[in-house]
This record gives sequence, C-alpha cells and structure tokens, in this order.
Amino acid sequence: MKKRSLPLLFIYFILLPAVQAQEIREFMDLQSHMTVHIPYPFFGKGLTYFSDEKPPTVNYKHTFRNVNHANFLEHNQGARIIINGALSKEWVTSKKKACRMIVEQIEYVNEFIKSHSDQFALAKTPQEVRDLVHNTNKTIVIHSIEGGRRLINSQEDADFWASQGVAYITLVHLLDDENGASAITPGLMTRLMNLQGGLRKEKNRRLTEHGKNAIQYLDNAGVMIDLTHMSELTRQDALDYMIEHQIPPITTHDAFKPIQNNSRGISPADIIRIYQHNGFVALPLSGRAIKPYKSLAPYQNLLDSLSKVDCYCEGSVDDYKITYQAVKQFIEGNVARIAQDSGLVFEALDDSQKVKYSIGFQTDFNGWLSHNRPRYGKEGCYEMAEDRTYEDIETKGLAHPGLLNEHWNLLLREGVDLEPIKRSSEKFLQLWQYFLDHRKGRD
Repeated sequence: MKKRSLPLLFIYFILLPAVQAQEIREFMDLQSHMTVHIPYPFFGKGLTYFSDEKPPTVNYKHTFRNVNHANFLEHNQGARIIINGALSKEWVTSKKKACRMIVEQIEYVNEFIKSHSDQFALAKTPQEVRDLVHNTNKTIVIHSIEGGRRLINSQEDADFWASQGVAYITLVHLLDDENGASAITPGLMTRLMNLQGGLRKEKNRRLTEHGKNAIQYLDNAGVMIDLTHMSELTRQDALDYMIEHQIPPITTHDAFKPIQNNSRGISPADIIRIYQHNGFVALPLSGRAIKPYKSLAPYQNLLDSLSKVDCYCEGSVDDYKITYQAVKQFIEGNVARIAQDSGLVFEALDDSQKVKYSIGFQTDFNGWLSHNRPRYGKEGCYEMAEDRTYEDIETKGLAHPGLLNEHWNLLLREGVDLEPIKRSSEKFLQLWQYFLDHRKGRD
C-alpha cells in the first residue's frame, strides 16, 4: 500500500492556488437531505414545489417533516451550493438493498435537476462547480452519502460511488457497524437507536479492519472520507490511519469539544491534526447538535456572562454564533502550529492562503432533527418590541432553508466575520480535486 509523501502533500496545496483558476467564495451547505423520504416514507417528498397560494406551515420544530421544498432552494443566496446526503436505512443488512436505496436517491435528484435545469444544476466534478458558479445563477447540487453501512465492501464498490459523482461518504452514521462505532450523544434518542453499541465497552468501540479498508478504497477511488458521527476512539483510529497514509480528513458536522463536551465534540488537538494534514472541519447549524454541553470553564463563563446581560439565547442562532467564533479564533490563533512555521500569523496571509483555514457549515435539513429556535416571541427568549420590525429568522428561527440568507445577514450585522465560511467552498473544491488527482494508479 503506497503512502504519499508529506512534503509532496504540502507542495500540492501550496501551489494549487497559483494554478487554480476561478476561485469561488460561496455559501456551500455541506450536507442536507433532499431524498430522506425514500428510505423513510413518512417524510414528505423532498424537492417538490408548493403553491404560493398554499404555502406549508413552517416551524423550527420539524424533526420528522420535510422542509426541503424546491421553492426554498432555488435562488438561495444563503446556500448557492448544496450537497445532498443520500441515506440508507440504519438497520439495513443486505448489501444489495443498501446500494439500491442510495442509487434510487441519486437518480431522484438527477431526474429532478433534469426536469428543472433552468433553476438547478448537478455537478460531478470540482471544475463543473466552478463553471456553474461563474457562468450561471443556478442552485448547484453535489452528491454525498451519509453512512457507509453495507456500501463499501470492495474497491469496485468505491469506484462505483465515485462514478456516480459522490464527492464524499460519511463512513459511520447513527449505529455501530462493520466500519466502526458511532458516537452516542447525551439524550435518549441516540442511546435507544444504538442500543447494541451502548452496551459495548467503550475501549472496544474502535475503527475496524473493514473500516480501514473502506477508507483506503474510497481514497483510491477519489472519494473524500468524512469522520463525522464516529465515536471518539473510532475517530482517533481513523485520524491515525489517514494521517499515516497521507489522506486528508474532513468532518462535516461534528462540534467543538470545549463547548459541546460530548462524544461528537472534536478536541482542539484533533482540529490541529486535521488542518495540519490539509483537511478541514465544518459545524452544524441544527439546534441540538450545536447546543453547549458541560462546556469548559472559560466558555461556560462566557455563556453565563452573556446570559446575564440578555446577549445569549440558548437554543437560538447564538449557539452557532458562539461556537463558530470560538473555532475560528482557535484555528486562526494556531496557524503557526498548523503550518509548522513559528513566524506565521494569520493576518499576514493573503486571501488564497487563508483558504487552508476555512470552516464549513452543514444544515442537516430533513436530518431527523429540528433547528435553531427564534430569539424573539413566544418560543424565543425575549419579548418583541412594538416599535421594531423583525425578520423571520428572529421570530421563527431557522424554520426552513429559505431563511439561510437571513441567518447569514443577521450574523453579519452583528459583526461576525463570515469569510472563513465562504472560503470553505473553495477549500472543498481544492480538496475534492486533490482526491481525484490522486486516485489509484495516479500517484
């Protein structure tokens, strides 16, 4: 098994911006679920249009309801690029059924885009994304898969998913499987779903040999590997394996352990390792996933002090705002460690060089959860003032994808620097291109 040279890996990413034409800066949703109704029919159909005369009732509490209506997704400045995460059933045992269900979802998206090509476009390569961004105003869709259960059993399997235009696969989802163990987060839901995993000793919940092989198959095929949802030891094993074999790691919607101190929280040390090896992290926008939990003292003190002056509404956009700013501050304050250059400071980098330190986002709409509650009104923290006009994002919360642009604009007005988020679209394309350029037989 051939390993890549670490110096060559760094040279590739250092030189890439110099030859990379048409860099992009867009809001890219690293995963939403437009086709969850296929494995779970009780969801309403995704990618359907509603009548303007009869719009759906929307609320941030939408755990088991479809909110991925096509009306909300077209001309969406808050998510110009959307990565659809195809899902298999969590308890699937048949390899054929698992594959068939993912293919059905890929084809559903493809057919929708074919029928609505005036508003939507499918991209199966990084260059296609660039061309569409610069030459159209269409909403761009990319394929991914969340959960590798029964899907990656050979090199041929990985090659097949690459041929379908799948950019990345989240190797482990909500249950322990043949690849490794899933994170069990606080609360009853994940414990009940992954009951067998919860009964195992934590020290035995590791990345399996099958999981290591799956990582290598995907890397050989040019498909990125997402470490989100892994248990802490499985994630450690996967990071160790990928670093040893010079495979850049990504996490698309885990949290920040100093604030979300549970098994889905990534430690500062692991964030350093991910960025040192040319990967990147992204944060979820969904309410429960980003809620502070047993935060370390400095962050808990911050939350408490903000609450005392009515500047923190738990469960609202504030949870994402505080976590994002903390991760941003940590990454930008550690560029010297990441780049292993003691004299380097973030402010001295040009915009293309800053792409390496991007932070993505993931909405997880239709992903079995609700989103941020409003700050104002009956379900918020504060009463509404009669002499003020409020946007929907303030009074409804993140009720559907059509409010993403309001979400970003709200943060901008409050002084939040969103450039690392917009740069993440370029980082994603550069990383995807790297995987494609280093497919098996092309090292």
